[in-house]
Amino acid sequence: MDLAVEQAAREITAEVVAQAPEGWTECVLRGHGSRSSVGLSGGGYVVPSRPGFFSGMPFPHESLASLVSWFRDSHGWEAIVLELTCRPSGAFELVVFRDDLRPGAGPQDGWTLTVDPGFQPSEPGATDGPQPSELRQAGDPAEAVERLQAVLRQHAEDVGTKPEMSAPVTEAQLAAAERHLGRPLPPDLRALYLEADGDGGSEALAGYCWLPLDGALAEHDDYIQVPTWFGWELGWHQVIFDADPPNTVRRCSGHPGWLPFATWFDGNYFAVDLAPAAHGRPGQVIEVGRDFNDGPRYVASSVTAWLGQALGQPDPHAPQQTGDNTRQLVISTLEEPLSPSVQAIHLNDAPSAVDLTPLSATPHLRRLHLNRCATTDLSPIAALPVEDLAIDLTPEADLTPLARHPHLASLAVGSETLIDLAPLRTLPALRALDLSRCPTPDLALLADLPGLRYLALSATQWTALIAADRLPTHLAAARLAGAPPLAAALDLLAALGVDTSTAYRLSG
Repeated sequence: MDLAVEQAAREITAEVVAQAPEGWTECVLRGHGSRSSVGLSGGGYVVPSRPGFFSGMPFPHESLASLVSWFRDSHGWEAIVLELTCRPSGAFELVVFRDDLRPGAGPQDGWTLTVDPGFQPSEPGATDGPQPSELRQAGDPAEAVERLQAVLRQHAEDVGTKPEMSAPVTEAQLAAAERHLGRPLPPDLRALYLEADGDGGSEALAGYCWLPLDGALAEHDDYIQVPTWFGWELGWHQVIFDADPPNTVRRCSGHPGWLPFATWFDGNYFAVDLAPAAHGRPGQVIEVGRDFNDGPRYVASSVTAWLGQALGQPDPHAPQQTGDNTRQLVISTLEEPLSPSVQAIHLNDAPSAVDLTPLSATPHLRRLHLNRCATTDLSPIAALPVEDLAIDLTPEADLTPLARHPHLASLAVGSETLIDLAPLRTLPALRALDLSRCPTPDLALLADLPGLRYLALSATQWTALIAADRLPTHLAAARLAGAPPLAAALDLLAALGVDTSTAYRLSG
């Protein structure tokens, strides 16, 4: 027996017992941790006189941290997930495994299982499209330098002192940067770096800091070129939205062709786009970073134009924009007029079955979630580029209108009656599916969906699929919905081909 683990488990159990509500019979504490943090997810006290779980559990930070450290040293697990079941007598059962499993935030959110940690869904703009941009760069090196000087003079007038600019870079340094990026820098940005290597952190460019070239390359390598991935809990239905104007910027959260050059130190960056979409210009300025994980923002046709904006000058090469920033809507009815620029709609708590016909006014819609409401007919979805669909169906509705939909990648369906899953065979882009809120249909056809990488089912549905020997063979992740114990999630992970023999179990 590992005394350090037993001691930590007993300390947590004692704390749980000491803070327990009257009449409790059991407490399930689910935690996770790594070098950087520990936390609790789901679980709670079981009080028979109060349905469901009772919140208000203690947060034993130090004991959880000691368990994280022990399993890192003893098992080599950089991150762990654990479930500790405690009883009023002080008895406990502890189960620990590496973080291939993650508990959901709520008591009925189940477990997310990572089957293939090396797989990450691709983003629409990650690879070169069939039609590269034919537009030429719009920046002007001499004009960019003139505008830089004007912006610096304006900054000096505003703050009362001139910024201390860094010494310029050399042609050799610029050439090395271009070799590193595998792409030439825009001539106007090159000209600026031959004037100064950033503004020394003085935030002289209209309140933004102009990054030194080495700093820009470091942010590019460590952050901006890397697609954002938060794991399967959220990533299974990730959508990257289009910029305004459409098809000017690649639909991705990170790309090697984006070089940041200015920031407000808020996790967001202005970047030059060296690999634009079909209707964009090389060297255009976009905004990327923390607040743009669902897609970048188009800003200006060039660095020259971006500096002009700071001086109140129009961008003569700017494409036509809608000017409507309504990318996502959260509403309770479709009766109000919808903006054609909308790309995501979350429709909540509609009082009656939802008629989706008004969606014809949203030709760029990529995400539709009906939350706590249902629809009778999915036909209006057929003509829309929806990639992520979460819907409840009334008894008379079915999936037939979705047949051969070319874009649908993630689908979550809820229904009180059996539904025919045959249309799923015809969806070429389908990679993620949640049927956990449906009565158990014939799930055998799921094994015939070659692109399926994520599947969410209830415990009953998983049991039926395993019994039929029809598990999909290419799953990268799965979810066990409901409120099953960690032991059940480990059993499913093993059935999906992951070795769980090293799972740690301790009773006391």
